[in-house]
Amino acid sequence: MFKYVYPQFEKKRLLRGEMLDQLRDYPKNYIKMSFQGYGDGVLAGCKLTWDNARLTVLPGIILYKGSLYIMETPYEMDCTALDRMRYLKVQFLAEERENGSIVGNTRISLDDEKPNQACEIELCRFRLQEGAKLRDEYEGFEDYSTLYDTINLIHAPYAAEGGSTLNPLLLKTFAKEMISKGSEDTMDCIFSMNILANSGHVPMDLFRSI
Repeated sequence: MFKYVYPQFEKKRLLRGEMLDQLRDYPKNYIKMSFQGYGDGVLAGCKLTWDNARLTVLPGIILYKGSLYIMETPYEMDCTALDRMRYLKVQFLAEERENGSIVGNTRISLDDEKPNQACEIELCRFRLQEGAKLRDEYEGFEDYSTLYDTINLIHAPYAAEGGSTLNPLLLKTFAKEMISKGSEDTMDCIFSMNILANSGHVPMDLFRSI
């Protein structure tokens, strides 16, 4: 049967271990059921910006193998022009025990190697030329695939039901352009409206159905 249990912390009443377990397990179980069947990837936030040879990953949440990894403060790193393809990656490290807690840590890196599918995901890739600025804004859908001096988000996985999907910003840009061009194809219109109705967060099954 369905039920809920809220432990009550009252003066002069003993604090029992099961009361703390209830506080621990409720959010954990809720999260586990909420994202059951989701693929790995960015769940919220993690916007990328570049300024004065510094690349910044803004706060966000990543879902990986059923666990939520939360970054509450921006992460900055040096990012100078090397005129070759570079990959910004998140590596998921082995769990550790710290002060009675199980901790899942990550390492953010920027290098020339593609992500290791066994333990890493990509946040972006780019090729920054000497003397250029790395753009983090886009003029249109095709601009997302610009080879030089532009943060490329196409290959970054986003968490969605049924598997990893594409960046919601990229999808919304595509949908808006499709609608503005007045396509007469019914499937194109349905696809675009689904994207906009869900703020760009759509599962991969939607792509497979068209």
